[in-house]
Amino acid sequence: MISQQEILFFQDLFQKAPNSIFLHIDNNCSDIKKILEDFIGIIDGVLKYKDFQTLNLERFRLTARDFEYVVVSNCLKDLTNKDKFIQEIYHSLENSANIILIEEKKNNNLLEMIGILDRNDFRATNSIDIFENFNLAIAKKMHMWGNGL
Repeated sequence: MISQQEILFFQDLFQKAPNSIFLHIDNNCSDIKKILEDFIGIIDGVLKYKDFQTLNLERFRLTARDFEYVVVSNCLKDLTNKDKFIQEIYHSLENSANIILIEEKKNNNLLEMIGILDRNDFRATNSIDIFENFNLAIAKKMHMWGNGL
């Protein structure tokens, strides 16, 4: 169970700008989904949701520069080509947009999460210890850095 304080810390990662467009790619992490849905309702934003279990990863494509935030929860452990997946997300983000990776701490893959983001031209990568049971890594797509054109 995620505490109210953890929820508030998580929500503080996002700008409270109306009409912000979020994408949540989720692999059975209903707590995070609920937090995002509630937050989107408060800011009058848009949340697009993709269930990782139903994705066809070979045909996984996103529209370029569509999202201000992409939250990927508990998916990395089930990916064979993590870089390809993250690169597709990279292109779907607007310039100066953020990606947030959330994985259960029991997966013990925080360093892998940070490495994937760094390898795929995300900048200002940080891990933030918000949740008791989840690791969180956040990074930014920067205009004119790497592939951020």
